[in-house]
Amino acid sequence: MVRITRMTKKRLGELLRDEGLVNEAQIEEALGEQRKSGELLGEVLVRLGYVTETDIAQTIVTQFGLPYIAVKQYYISEDAMKFFAERLMRQYQFIPLDKIGNVITIAVGGLLNFDVITELEKTCGAHIQVYVSTWSEIKAVIDETFKGKKGAGEAAAAGPAEAEAAAPEMSDADLAAMELVGSGGGEGDAQDEPAAPAPPAARKAAAQKDSDDLTELGNMLLGDVDEGGK
Repeated sequence: MVRITRMTKKRLGELLRDEGLVNEAQIEEALGEQRKSGELLGEVLVRLGYVTETDIAQTIVTQFGLPYIAVKQYYISEDAMKFFAERLMRQYQFIPLDKIGNVITIAVGGLLNFDVITELEKTCGAHIQVYVSTWSEIKAVIDETFKGKKGAGEAAAAGPAEAEAAAPEMSDADLAAMELVGSGGGEGDAQDEPAAPAPPAARKAAAQKDSDDLTELGNMLLGDVDEGGK
């Protein structure tokens, strides 16, 4: 799987529009909501009912050849979890799955731009290998993992009104930095990732139909290889 720097610079809104899932008016409405709430664009589009989490995941899998993983089916390694703070996982909508050698596998609920990937690699001191999942599955695992611990689930516990009131209004510059997919992209800068580690051992829980369909699609796309606003 190739470096994230080879991923397209398109933003999530553009990807979804190209797939015929949203139109320009819906994207503009979502961007306006995003400036007020500070949410990621995908979150806003889902909340407004224009797309589903499965739509977003399937678009990313199809566009970038990233493998899909049903997080709720897999055992989450405690060794991998200790590298990242709960706050960071919630902010960027990801969860670490496993650590094998110098590679940490993470599942993301949307797109991560190159700067975020670089930040995560510096934080854990390892290479990041990306899988695609849905934010609801990732959030459920985070909530369960940190349940009962000090400060756990504070963001989730706040109701929509409190969360919106607490979120600062974001500037266009903030949104661009938050949503731009990849700042590299030049072939000269791109390097191959280490070989992708195998997913963690499967749990016994049965996958839902959408997860099954995406898993099969992700498996077909394995081999080569984030959140976008405006």
